[in-house]
Amino acid sequence: MSARILVVDDSPTIRKVVASILEARAYEPVLAADGQEALDLLSTERVDLVLLDFVMPRMNGYQFCRELRAHPQYKNLPVVLMSAKSDKIRGQFVLQTGAIDAITKPFDARGLVAVVEGALKKQEEGRARPVPTAEAMPAEDSSLENNQRPSRTSSDDVGLRRIQAVGEFVSALEGIVLPELELELNAGRRRPEDIGRALERAITPEALGALSTLIRSLHFGENTREVLAGDISVISIAEVLQMLDLQRQSGALSIFTRKDKITLFIRNGNVDLAVSRGLRGEFRLGRYLVEGAAISRERLESAVEGRVGKRLIGETLAELGLVSREQLHRALVRQTSELMFEVVRWNAGRFSFTVGGESALARRAALDLETSALVMEGFRRVDEWRLIEGSFDFDEVLFPDPVAIERINDASLTRQERQVLGRIDGERTIREIVGGMEGSSFEVCKILFQFLNSRLVRRKGA
Repeated sequence: MSARILVVDDSPTIRKVVASILEARAYEPVLAADGQEALDLLSTERVDLVLLDFVMPRMNGYQFCRELRAHPQYKNLPVVLMSAKSDKIRGQFVLQTGAIDAITKPFDARGLVAVVEGALKKQEEGRARPVPTAEAMPAEDSSLENNQRPSRTSSDDVGLRRIQAVGEFVSALEGIVLPELELELNAGRRRPEDIGRALERAITPEALGALSTLIRSLHFGENTREVLAGDISVISIAEVLQMLDLQRQSGALSIFTRKDKITLFIRNGNVDLAVSRGLRGEFRLGRYLVEGAAISRERLESAVEGRVGKRLIGETLAELGLVSREQLHRALVRQTSELMFEVVRWNAGRFSFTVGGESALARRAALDLETSALVMEGFRRVDEWRLIEGSFDFDEVLFPDPVAIERINDASLTRQERQVLGRIDGERTIREIVGGMEGSSFEVCKILFQFLNSRLVRRKGA
């Protein structure tokens, strides 16, 4: 019989994500929105483990544990604490609540499953730490007070903010490492290998994820926090976007691989702007301005060369009067849509959703594009891509069929189709043809696919 896991979290999104991870590993999740609802469920439901958020309304994680330890039937039920505050839940809180383990938000699927499997195994083998009685647990107020970190005032100076971030990082690292070190030192184990084991227990993938959040938040401004993160090979970006749309969330969703990154700025579930780093030149704003006849390529190149500092090219062109605000808006809509279609295709990488910060650029753009429509179009393109990519080898060489071309009316071809046809010379590979075009690689491949099917061009050697 599969283990039943009680997931207690006030966030519907977190509950849904955790449930999907558990179900994929053949566990049976039982869901509760707060501690009181969880206690009510325990009176009728059998569970083997509790995944417990620490900060919740009505009845928080600490209050839930006190009630649990006071009940003879449930007092030994294993609990894994979940919290974004890794320095608070590790060490003292784990000992005070009798929790079997703790995991730091955000966590990925592998990390969560590893903690669940480890907790169930410890419980089965009788290696769980003794649980305290409810009377032995200190009053909640004093417990929280002893673990509060002093708040810090944010600075507008970037350099000072980085110094503050280092202090925050060191403080969080101390909270993760010191409790494990104290266990070794109190037991009289002071050899280097003993310290190494303590560090191995403390520096988990989840802990590293929490520490990296402190650094990543600087990209989106102060007072931001990462509330959701994961592996897109487990949870697709389309599913994440649908959840954010359903919950009408606002924040920055970053999707990144080793080389590329796309960030979607979301407001009330809709997309205000998408920006990228490391992607092919086809996603640059200038391309969409030129294709939309907002500016000539020559004037664009001249403006790029004369740009001062790192000012964004779109804002520079609009302020110089070289493009209108309406033309810039249309180009941003196309760019953001294309980046959305691109990221829906990705099946490897990671995502991170951050709330609390604002992007001045996204606020000015305010595209307010409907997420569901963009995702559906992205799915349609994914299906087309599979059909197109499966129909030819990118290292194939194509040549035009002069007889077939003579039969068609040149005026029936679009400007882009004529440009693609002009690059097919019997020597270039499909990869070289696509790489040499300024437009979307999807559109160029689609044209090549149509040319091959209509026999306007043929494969060399066919």
